[in-house]
Amino acid sequence: MQDDKQDLELFDELVAHIGEFVEQDVSHLTPQSHVSNSIEGMSSLKMIELLLYLEDCFGVDFEESAMDRMETMQDLEDYIRHTLVAPRQQA
Repeated sequence: MQDDKQDLELFDELVAHIGEFVEQDVSHLTPQSHVSNSIEGMSSLKMIELLLYLEDCFGVDFEESAMDRMETMQDLEDYIRHTLVAPRQQA
């Protein structure tokens, strides 16, 4: 149950940061939403800028190879969660 709450908190935080970046209401986004199709004005260049913005927000680095696989909101959330958890597991 705690993991579900943390998942929801991370997703909500992700949606809030995306809304700040695009300066529009994106509360309609779900984990299954395709980022490029679900956010008005999202081009491939804008997507790269968004990922750079999210790197700053979450303190993660999106590997170039992973950027091509970031299609859905779930992909973004999973990558951020995995990147944040991995250093803790190594400690």
